[in-house]
Amino acid sequence: MRTVIFGIALLWAGQASAQPILAREPLTLNPFAVAYVQSGTCGFGKVMKVVGSLRGVQRKRACVSVISAHAKF
Repeated sequence: MRTVIFGIALLWAGQASAQPILAREPLTLNPFAVAYVQSGTCGFGKVMKVVGSLRGVQRKRACVSVISAHAKF
């Protein structure tokens, strides 16, 4: 239980400088831009990291933990 509370405290502390977690994947995303999306495809405590790409190339998607998503300054 203490670990969960500590994790939540870390998230709140780092939220000011971290990117927001979106509810849906954006339709347009600049090449090599990163967006974090809370979707049902990733497991508990994970978000989808979407990296924009050039025209004609698929976007890269990967599930990352919420803490690592907020740790990127």
